[in-house]
Amino acid sequence: MDGQSGKTMQSLPDTLSSLKGFNKYLTPGWIESVSHILKELTPTKPHKVMEEDTQNVFECHDTELDIKVAKIQDEMVSLGAQLKQKTLQKRESLNNYLDLKGSIRVFCRMRPFNHEESYSSRTMFTLDESNVFLKVAETKTKQYKFDKVFDPCSTQGDVFSEVEPVIKSAIDGYNVCIFAYGQTGSGKTFTMEGKPKDLGVIPRGIQVLFDRASESNSRFQLTFSMLEIYMGNLRDLLVPGSKTNGLKNVPSLSIKTDPDGGIEIENLVAVTVNNFQEVKRLYGLGTRLRSTASTMANSTSSRSHW
Repeated sequence: MDGQSGKTMQSLPDTLSSLKGFNKYLTPGWIESVSHILKELTPTKPHKVMEEDTQNVFECHDTELDIKVAKIQDEMVSLGAQLKQKTLQKRESLNNYLDLKGSIRVFCRMRPFNHEESYSSRTMFTLDESNVFLKVAETKTKQYKFDKVFDPCSTQGDVFSEVEPVIKSAIDGYNVCIFAYGQTGSGKTFTMEGKPKDLGVIPRGIQVLFDRASESNSRFQLTFSMLEIYMGNLRDLLVPGSKTNGLKNVPSLSIKTDPDGGIEIENLVAVTVNNFQEVKRLYGLGTRLRSTASTMANSTSSRSHW
């Protein structure tokens, strides 16, 4: 397009606007002629310039976007490294804590007295944070020392706060065993299982395992098994009909040592679990299959170790 044509193109809008007052004299032929002129005068280079400008704008925008994305990626890498470092420090601190506390710890929890128990028995002992003093005679007291003593007013949360670090260490590869020991009616089931609105060690610990695994940078596969030791035999509590069929019809489980020195129980059912609710369902199933009997202190006292 030459200079004159460019000037004509620039002044064309004003010219068309001035002709609007004479629209009654305009004919279809005239409009067609003007349209033909417009097509012939359609600028090529200016459009090309606009396309180039638009392309440059997009290129600049893409460049800025790439820079921002790269910056975010760098920040994510940095945060990932910091998280990994914090995780290692946290794991090291936990392991040091457990080493200081000892690999084997024994707790004592005193349950509240019930109305059927005599008042005299309530004055037979005193305690502090790590000792129980039992009065065995008028002037004689016997001392029992523990790593931790929970008084009758202790809560489920108080007990779990002491065992939670041990449970967390399982995700780091440590073997963990937590069990309750005591006579019938001493409160073992309440401490370990609790109630729906006052959970015990087992449900709290399972939830912590899932939380710990989800926070880790590693991937874990969690499996659930449940068995009991009854009359010297191992019985799988997840085998359907194991209780109704009797011990004679249940496959005998044997304990062996694996090549790494760990304990392995052959033929024990292990179910892969993905969340707390799946474990809760399996735990309920295994609990119903336990060997129980009625006693004066407990109508469903467990007759086995599990």
